[in-house]
Amino acid sequence: MLEPRPYQKEALNSILKEWQEGRTRQLVSLPTGCGKTIIFGLVAEAIRKRTLIIAHREELVYPDAKIGILKAEERGGLDAEICIASIQTATRHTEELSGKGYDLLICDEAHHAVSRSYIKVFEDLGFMEGKSDKLLLGVTATAFRGDNTGLDNVFEKIVFERSILAMIKGGYLCDVRGMSVNTGEDISCVNMQADDFAVNKLAALIDIPERNKLVADTYLEYGENRRGVVFAVKVEHALNLAAAFKERGVACEAVYGDMPTEQRQEILTRYANHELQILTNVGVLTEGWDVPDTDIILMARPTKSRGLYIQCVGRGLRIAPNKQDCLIIDFVDITKKHDICGFGTLAGKKTKDANKEKSLKDYTGEDTRTYERGICFPPDFQTTELFERSRYIWQKVEEHYKLQIMDNSSLWCRSEKEGFIACFVSPTGEVKKLSEEFLPLDYAMGVCEDYARKLDKAGYSMKGAAWRNCPATDKQIVALQKMGVDFQEGITRGEASDLLSDRLGSRATDKQIFFIKRNRLHNNPEILTKYEAMKIIGAFKDEQAVS
Repeated sequence: MLEPRPYQKEALNSILKEWQEGRTRQLVSLPTGCGKTIIFGLVAEAIRKRTLIIAHREELVYPDAKIGILKAEERGGLDAEICIASIQTATRHTEELSGKGYDLLICDEAHHAVSRSYIKVFEDLGFMEGKSDKLLLGVTATAFRGDNTGLDNVFEKIVFERSILAMIKGGYLCDVRGMSVNTGEDISCVNMQADDFAVNKLAALIDIPERNKLVADTYLEYGENRRGVVFAVKVEHALNLAAAFKERGVACEAVYGDMPTEQRQEILTRYANHELQILTNVGVLTEGWDVPDTDIILMARPTKSRGLYIQCVGRGLRIAPNKQDCLIIDFVDITKKHDICGFGTLAGKKTKDANKEKSLKDYTGEDTRTYERGICFPPDFQTTELFERSRYIWQKVEEHYKLQIMDNSSLWCRSEKEGFIACFVSPTGEVKKLSEEFLPLDYAMGVCEDYARKLDKAGYSMKGAAWRNCPATDKQIVALQKMGVDFQEGITRGEASDLLSDRLGSRATDKQIFFIKRNRLHNNPEILTKYEAMKIIGAFKDEQAVS
C-alpha cells in the first residue's frame, strides 16, 4: 500500500476518534484528486471488519486483504473480506449482502447517498440504526446537493474536510488558471429542471455551429499544447463539439453514457496513451475517471449546480510530472436571471474578460456567507467555496506564524522540529489543535484559513477587510508615539496595527507573562506577542481604573 499523505493520516485519526465517540454515520469531504481510495484502505486496515464498498469503479487501492468484485458476471465479492459493488448491483443483491455481516460500509461519491436506492441498502444492511459496532463512512468532493436535500438525512457529521485551496497550498493539487469567454448567446429564457437548466431547451440554444466553433478556436488560441476535457450538455452537443475540433486538426473524440462499453474504453485508453488531445463528453467523465496530466477543462455547458461544476473542474486538478497548472475556460452566455457557476464567480470576481494569467492564487475574493458546522448540519448546509483566495495577513512570531482573527482569537502554525502544527487559540487562551500530524508550512496555513472560513471570521484577516480602512484609534496613536514610530497623518487602523505588530511582534516578555498569569487574564500567555500582551494588560488596567 502507498505511504499515506499527512492529510490522509489526519482523516483516518478523525474517523476512528469520532467512531469511538459513538458517531457511526460519518462524512469526509476532500477535493477530487486527493486520494480518497487511500483513505478507504486505511480505514479498512485499521478496523479489520468485513467491508462493503459502494463505488463507481473497481480499480481501488487497498491493504493486503481478500478483495472481491460483485457484479452481474462476477459474484466472488460475496465471499471476500472486502466487497466492491456499484449501487445498482448492491440494490439488486441486498438480501444476499445483508446476510454477510458487514460492519464497515464505505460509500464513494457520497453526495448521492440521500437517494432512495442508497438509503435502502444502508437500512437493509443495518447501518442506519446507530449500532456501535458498525460504521457507515461516506466520502465525497462535494458535501452538498443543489436540490437542497440535506445530507444529514444520512450522515451525522462531517468528520474531516479540506478545501481545494488548502490542497493546492499544500502541493497536493496543481494550481488553477481561469478564463471566461463571452459567447453572445442568450439563455435567459431557459427554464429550470430539478436544480439545473432544462437540458433540451439549453441544448437548442447553445449547440449551434458558431458557438461550437468558438470553443474549438479558443482552445487553439489559448490551450493548443494542453490535453483535456470539454463538458457538453447533451450527446449530440458532445458529438458536434468533437466534429468542430476535428475540423481544426485536433485529435478529439466524444464519449457518452449510451456508447458501447468497449468503444468508450478504447477511446479513453487512447486519450490516456496520448493518442488523443481532447475528449468531449456528457455525463461520463464527471466522476470516477482520472488522467493526472489532464491540464485543461473547457466548460462548454453552463450550469447552476456548484456540485456539477466542482466535479467537472476536479478532473484537471491532479498533480503530474511536468504539469504546471490546469487552465479552466468558462464559456459564458448572456443570462438576465440566472447565476451561473464559473471560475471567476466562484473566486468572487465579476470580470468576464478572457485572461489566462489569472491564477487561483491571484484571486482575492472572499465569500461572506456563513457556513454551519457542528454535530449536525442544517438541511441546506454547504461546504466552503471552491475558488476563494484571500490575502490573509500572516505575522511571523519568531519561528511561528500567526493569523489574527476577530474576537481576540487567533490561528497559529506552530513550528516544531518535524514540521508545523495548525491550531486555534481562543480569546482566553485555550488551544485547539487543527492537525495532529506535522504539516508543511503552506499546507498548515491552508488548514488554518479553512478553519477561519468555517468560523465565518476569515474576512477579518484579509488585507481588504473593512476595519483596516477605518481611522486609527486613539490608543493606537498613543502607542505609536510612545514607541517613537514614525507614521503619516491620517494613518488607518490597519496600517497602525501592522506597524505595532512589526514593532511588538516577538513573544511577550517575562514581565508581561508574569503580570497576565498573576491576574489570570489569559490561560496561555506564553503564546502571546508583546502587542497582544500589551492590549490585554492595558484593557485590564483601564477596567481597574474605572472600578
